[in-house]
Amino acid sequence: MLQQSGNSSEVARLREQMTREQEAARWALTGPTLGTARHWFINRRMERMGAYQEQLASLIGEQASMAVVMEIMENSPPQRREPEPQAHDEEKR
Repeated sequence: MLQQSGNSSEVARLREQMTREQEAARWALTGPTLGTARHWFINRRMERMGAYQEQLASLIGEQASMAVVMEIMENSPPQRREPEPQAHDEEKR
């Protein structure tokens, strides 16, 4: 389905929001977070991306919207993993 000029700003807005959700999820995966909070945060970002993809599909079609999602996922820059704090080895005392 071709994009109509009136929809182009909405498509751009949804694309930008999906990009931000992906970046936040990637940061949560590699940044300093704790256990279940990390899982919850990433899951919520992916749920939002799904909702945006559904809105985008209503504007440009299912296949085109999936192509946008895949492009965002593939082009997301890798984040540097923060070093995890080292546990103290009690046996060395």
